Amino acid sequence: MWKTAVLAFSLIAFGARADAQTQPDWAQIETVTVKGVPGPAVWHLTRGNSEVWLLGTAGLLPKGLEWNRQYVSELFDGARAILFPAKADVNLVDVGWFLIWHGGELRLPHGQTLEAGLGDDLRARFIAARDAVGGDKSDYSSDIPIRAAIRLQQDLVTKTNVEPREPRRTIEDLADAKHIHSEPVSHFEAMDAVRDILKLSADQQRVCLSQAVDDVSWALAHSEKTARAWAVGDIQGLKANFGESRLYNCVAQAVRAIGDIDARNSAATVTAIDTALNQPGKTIVVIGLGLLLRKGGVLEQLQARHMAIEGPAG
Repeated sequence: MWKTAVLAFSLIAFGARADAQTQPDWAQIETVTVKGVPGPAVWHLTRGNSEVWLLGTAGLLPKGLEWNRQYVSELFDGARAILFPAKADVNLVDVGWFLIWHGGELRLPHGQTLEAGLGDDLRARFIAARDAVGGDKSDYSSDIPIRAAIRLQQDLVTKTNVEPREPRRTIEDLADAKHIHSEPVSHFEAMDAVRDILKLSADQQRVCLSQAVDDVSWALAHSEKTARAWAVGDIQGLKANFGESRLYNCVAQAVRAIGDIDARNSAATVTAIDTALNQPGKTIVVIGLGLLLRKGGVLEQLQARHMAIEGPAG
C-alpha cells in the first residue's frame, strides 16, 4: 500500500517517469547547432553576461548504461546554481494518515475482482501487459483500476531493469562535487491531487488503465532506444522513441488539480529560466524533454520572449 501511495505521488510529480508512451507534438524550433563530443543534449540561452544551459532528460536509464558524465561535469564548471524540476511538498505524516483513512478505497469490495470489471478487449490487453512486465495476477486481483494502472508502472520499472533515480542521482552528485547550489524551480502541494484521484469514477479509472496498458507496450519497445539516444544527444532518435505517459495525461485531464499543477510547473520553469538570465553567471536547468520540446512547451515559450537559443542538431 505504501508503494502505491509513493507511485501516486510520482505520477503527479514526474508525469509517470517510467518512460512512457505517447509521442509529443514536437515544437519546430530553429536553432544554431552547438558542436561538442557525444553526450546528453543541451540548449544554451544567453542574455548580456548571463547564460543558462538546459540539460534535457528522457526518463529513467537502464542499469549499466554508459554515458558521458565527464561532458556533463565540465558543463557544470563555473555554474552559480543548478535548478531541478518542480518538487512536491510531501508531508510524510499526511501520507501516513492518507493510507490509514483511504487505503481501503484502493481495493475493490469483497467478492469483486479487477478482471471481472473490465470489458473483453481491455481485459485481454491488460492481462497481456501484466504478463509482459512480470506482474503477479494475485497482486492485481482486488485492485481498483487506477491502482492497477499505477502498479503496472511499478512492474514496468522492474521489468525494464532501470535505475530508479538515474540520471538524476548522478547529476546531483556531479553538482555536489563542484559545490554548486541546487534547488527545484518551484514547490507544489500534492496531497489534494492524490485525494482527488480516488474520486475518479469507475469508467474514468478504466479509461486510464487502458492508457497505462498502452504505456507498457510503448515502453517495452522504445525505452532502451530512448535512453541510448539520450546518452549521445541523438535528437532524431529521441523524437522517434521518447514518449510522454498516457496514464499521466489521462489522470491530468480527469483530475483538475493535477492539470493545474502541470500548468503551474511549466510556467514556473519558464519564469525560473527568465529570472536566471537576469543574474550574472551560468545557471544549469535540468528539465524533462517533453516539457521542454513539446508544442507550447518551455522552449517555445522562451522563444516567444525573443531569447537567443542555441541547441543540438535535429
